[in-house]
Amino acid sequence: MSPTKTAPYIRIDAVSRQYGQVRALHDLSIDIDKHEFIAILGPSGSGKSTLLRLIAGLDRPSSGKIFIKGEDVTNLPPHKRGIGMVFQEFLLFPHRTVRENLAFPLRMTRETPEKIVERLEWAEGILSLGGLMDRYPNQLSGGQQQRVALGRGLVANPTLLLLDEPLANLDRELRQEMEVEIRRYQKQLGIPFIYVTHNQEEALSMSDRVAVIHKGRLEALGERQAIYDHPTTPFVARFVGRSTRFDGVFDRSSGNITIKAHDYTFAHQPVDGMGADGRVDVFVKNERFELSPWTEKSTGIPCSVADVVLRGPFVEYILETANKTRIIAVQPKRKDHLSIGDRVSLSWDPAQCHVFAAEG
Repeated sequence: MSPTKTAPYIRIDAVSRQYGQVRALHDLSIDIDKHEFIAILGPSGSGKSTLLRLIAGLDRPSSGKIFIKGEDVTNLPPHKRGIGMVFQEFLLFPHRTVRENLAFPLRMTRETPEKIVERLEWAEGILSLGGLMDRYPNQLSGGQQQRVALGRGLVANPTLLLLDEPLANLDRELRQEMEVEIRRYQKQLGIPFIYVTHNQEEALSMSDRVAVIHKGRLEALGERQAIYDHPTTPFVARFVGRSTRFDGVFDRSSGNITIKAHDYTFAHQPVDGMGADGRVDVFVKNERFELSPWTEKSTGIPCSVADVVLRGPFVEYILETANKTRIIAVQPKRKDHLSIGDRVSLSWDPAQCHVFAAEG
């Protein structure tokens, strides 16, 4: 697709990448706006880092084109694209101070001494590096080192910033702090951030939109809440959020789906692409299960509580069905919480599950 006056800030147009007999990306297209934070989410080996390398110019697509600000940069070398990058490894020079680490990309582009001083002052302010500029990396905490790594990607005033799992080496608390900081930087700078991760919590907490990639293909692209609440493929339903899958059968005459393994039936609309046998895959997010005390009149799936795991304000109940299947139900913590051995009825609101034609 040729760029036009109304072209998006970044356009990835039908990009594929072939390595010998292996096709890492399949005709992938994404448009990204100037002020957008987009997360590229997928499991290891899905092709997300390959896509990042193609945008950066560290690799070239086998087919398709990449546009930045309306310009075809498909064959442009990395140093001419004006892109900043931040990696999982901090990649700081251990023998250089914070000031010298931040100045390095500016010296490589032969900026004037006055410009270097101006940009270092800017980086010191926006990244809260006051008092740290003359320290060496081994004198910094993990979070401080990550801020310096971010600064190296931002100091040259890039047109966009690519981040390749930059928080993977931080502990959980520090990672959560940096998630807030990175999103704040993006809003302040007003440039696109493209964030590659396999961690769905990071993707959902920081991004405006999420692109889910699986086996080199774009499975879904949309606002983060929509990706979570309304998955469009079985893979997205399985991968985004913790879900339980059930084998079901849709009965066209009654309009019901039956989970035969647990003798549980609920009403549902017909499913697109369903075969004559009516087999469907039913996905229910673990926090959307409904639990009630078991009685002889209960219509849900009978379960017993096999274990209880406390997760701060939430409780994970490990439930065991009559046929020894284990199901995890996440519930808000409450005073009358269930105990091991309690009998419960498990069900769900049909509007809160996701149903697809059975795979295979």
